[in-house]
Amino acid sequence: VPKVRQLDLILNFYKLEHTACFWRNLHVAPDTFDALLGMIEDHDSFQTTNDLQPQQQQIPISSQLAITLYRLGHFGNAASVESITQWAGCSASTVVACTQCVFGAVTSLHDTMIRKPTAGEKEAAWNWVEEQSCSAWCGGYCMVDGTLVPLSDKPGMHGEAYFDHKSHYLLSLQVINMPNLHIIDYVLGPTGSMHDATAFKLSDMAKDPTAWFTDHERVWADSAYALQPWCIVPYKK
Repeated sequence: VPKVRQLDLILNFYKLEHTACFWRNLHVAPDTFDALLGMIEDHDSFQTTNDLQPQQQQIPISSQLAITLYRLGHFGNAASVESITQWAGCSASTVVACTQCVFGAVTSLHDTMIRKPTAGEKEAAWNWVEEQSCSAWCGGYCMVDGTLVPLSDKPGMHGEAYFDHKSHYLLSLQVINMPNLHIIDYVLGPTGSMHDATAFKLSDMAKDPTAWFTDHERVWADSAYALQPWCIVPYKK
């Protein structure tokens, strides 16, 4: 077994020779990692000196991204700054600075990445839906579903509202995406105890469906959501 820092092992060995191990640590494929790295590496956050890492040489951007992805992919004790420092072989301040730099770079891409689909993207989605089902369903070019994001601690204000039926403190996340997994709208912030249908009402799509759908277009949803002319629940008891 190679005896090197976990961070170096992942970037220099697993990435090339054991992609399953790379995925298990960073929760993305090597190609996805490289694509994301190429999109953020020129951001101002990664200048030699900045407010987060002043007067010092930053570690390679690939290492900063790997540290952040590893941290995001873990929960509880494994996600503590101390645990990340032991895994990456760097200081606690470096872990925090890397996370902030990567977040700054990634969030700068928000409006470019998360947007209404173009006419061409809609057509590609229609064709996929028609191929997988039938022509009558092809107007449904996107789908919505909810998931829960666990919090490490009880929030200081109104903490009970975040407590769900599984006895965890959680945030509700609604994701609207196309068949190619391109996210076009989302809602993040409602408490974990909020029902999916209620949280979905906070989305731009639900607030102004006419901006997203023509008469023959719609979003697919499961039985947790309310049936609307533009929101179709194929199988509802």
